[in-house]
Amino acid sequence: MHARHRCYIGASTCGARAARSSRGDRRPAGVEGKRRSTISNAGTRSKPGGAGGDIDVAVIGAGPGGLAAALALQAAGLSVRVFEQREEYRPAGAGIFIWPHGLKALDAIDSDTANRVISAGAVIRSLAIEQLVPGAAVAEELLTIDLAGSAERSGSFPQIGITWARLTNALREGLEPGTVRLGHKLAGLVVEATSSGSGSGGVSNSAGGTGGVTLTFEAPRSGAVAPPPVFVRGCVVGADGRNSRVRELAFDDKVENTLSTSSSPSSSPAAHTPATFPAFTASDGQSAKAPSGDAGATVYYALSPNPPPGAGGTGSFNEMRFSLCNGSGITLLDVGRGNLDLDNGGDEAQVPGSNSSGGQLMFGTTRFTEAAPTFETPEARLGHLRSFFVDTTPLLQASIAATEPRAVVQTQLFERASAQRWSKGRVTLLGDAAHCMYPSLGLGISCAFQDAAELARCLLGDEGSRTTQTDGVEGGIVDFTDVSARLEMYARRRMPVTWAMQAGSRLMHLIFAATAERPDKQARGDVDPTGAFFKAWKGLLWLLGERKGATHGEGGEEGSARKVGDRKGDGERGPFVR
Repeated sequence: MHARHRCYIGASTCGARAARSSRGDRRPAGVEGKRRSTISNAGTRSKPGGAGGDIDVAVIGAGPGGLAAALALQAAGLSVRVFEQREEYRPAGAGIFIWPHGLKALDAIDSDTANRVISAGAVIRSLAIEQLVPGAAVAEELLTIDLAGSAERSGSFPQIGITWARLTNALREGLEPGTVRLGHKLAGLVVEATSSGSGSGGVSNSAGGTGGVTLTFEAPRSGAVAPPPVFVRGCVVGADGRNSRVRELAFDDKVENTLSTSSSPSSSPAAHTPATFPAFTASDGQSAKAPSGDAGATVYYALSPNPPPGAGGTGSFNEMRFSLCNGSGITLLDVGRGNLDLDNGGDEAQVPGSNSSGGQLMFGTTRFTEAAPTFETPEARLGHLRSFFVDTTPLLQASIAATEPRAVVQTQLFERASAQRWSKGRVTLLGDAAHCMYPSLGLGISCAFQDAAELARCLLGDEGSRTTQTDGVEGGIVDFTDVSARLEMYARRRMPVTWAMQAGSRLMHLIFAATAERPDKQARGDVDPTGAFFKAWKGLLWLLGERKGATHGEGGEEGSARKVGDRKGDGERGPFVR
C-alpha cells in the first residue's frame, strides 16, 4: 500500500483525501470549517434550479471514466453530480483488464481509490496468446508476456483483472454520498447564451443567459415522475459510453441501428428479422447500438468458478490467456473474487453459497465472422457456445461446463469512429463517448482514466487551480469564464493519443481474426503473415529486456494454468507499486 496519499492533478487537490473518513468531509485540505467553494463565473447569477439544484459540473454516465472524472473535480472542491440512466446497481458486467498507465492516471486522481481498485481485483502476472488447432494435442504458443517482470523492471503499477461491478463500486466509494443520481436519462441540453449573446454547444440556446447549461431528464422506466431540470454553472462531461446521448445532442453525431431489447441473463430473447441486429446488453449495462452497415463480431461472456469444478484443481490464476481456435477468440481472465460477494444491488455482501477460498474467471468467446444468431432459450445459447469448446484444453472445457445457462451474455463487438470534435462550448466528451475502440488490447478503461486525469489538469491548471479570494475564503475558486478554451485544450491533448490507441486496437482485432482462421503448420506453407507478426513482437520484447521464458509454466496443453494454492492473493501489490 502507499505510505502516503499522492496527487498530481492541481495543487488544490493534493491532500484532499489524506485524512478523510470513509463517508466524511471530502473538501480539500485547507478549507475545513469554511464555506464550500464553488465555481466563480465572473458575474454569473445564481439560476433557480428547483429541486434539481445548481451544480458546478455535471457528468453524464456512471461508468469508470465518468466516476474518475467526478473524483478528480470533486477533490478540488467543485460541486459535481453524476447522472446515470440506470435505476439500480447490479452485480453484472464483463471482466476488465486495466494497464499500468490506467492505474497511474487513477492514482494521480486519488491514490486511495487506486488502492481499492487494485485490492478488488487480481494482479495479472502473465499474458499469453496461443493458437489451438482443433484436435491437436497441444496449443501453439504465439506470445507470452511476463507482465510481472515488466512491472518490476519499470517500477510501475501492476496490470489487474477486475469485474465491472467491483470496479465501479470501488470508484463510487471515493465520492461524496449522493453524488451519483440513478434514474436520470438525459433528455435535452439547453446552453444559455453569454452576456454577449453567443451560445455554445448543445442542442439549443437560450438568449440572455449566463452561459450555463440546463439539463432535462426523461421519466424513468419504472413510471416515476421525470427528475427536475438541473442547471450547470461550469461544464457538462459526456461519459455516457459508445451510444452517447451527449454526443448526439451537443455534436449532432448519432449512431444508427438502435438495439433496445436485452438478451442479458435477466431477460428473454427478443424477436427480430434476419436483416436486423440482434438484441443485447453492453458490458456497461446500457442497451447498445451498432454502427450502420457494420455487424461486428458476436461475443459471449460469463463468469466461471476459478478453478472450475472438474478441472482437478487447475485454474487460470493471475493471468490473462487468449486462445485463437477455429474462428473464435477465447479469453480467460482472472478477476479475483469476481462478483462472488456482491449482492443483487451490487453492494459488498457475503452471498450465500459463495466460496470464500476460491475466485472467478471471466471467459469471453468472440466469433469473428459469425452472423448474429438468435436463440429461443438461454439453454440453446449455452449449447451453441459449448460447441466452440470441443477439442480445446481441459481447462476451457471445464470452464464452460461449469457455466449456468442464464449466466451467458451475448453481445456484439465493434468500434465507433472517434468523434471529430470532443469539446464544444461548455460540453465535452470522455471515454467511449469520444473514442470507442475494439477491446483487443484492453485499452478502453485505461484510456478513460487518462481522459479524466487530463480533463482535471486542463480545468484546474497544471500547477493547481487558479485561485482568488472571495468572502474570506482563499483558494478553491475556479474561474470558468474560459471553460470553452480549457475544454478545447483537453481535446487537443487527448485526441492524437486515443486515435493511435484506437488504430492499434483495430489492427490487433484484425490480426486476431486472421489468426483464428490460420491453418495448422503443415497446411500453412511458407507464407505466414500472422506468425511473422508475433515473432516480431517477441523480438521487440527481447530488446526491451524480457529475455526469460514464460513466468508460469512451460506451455503445453494447459499453457500457464496452475493448481489452486499457487495463486497470489487478491489485491497483491508486491514490488509493483512505488
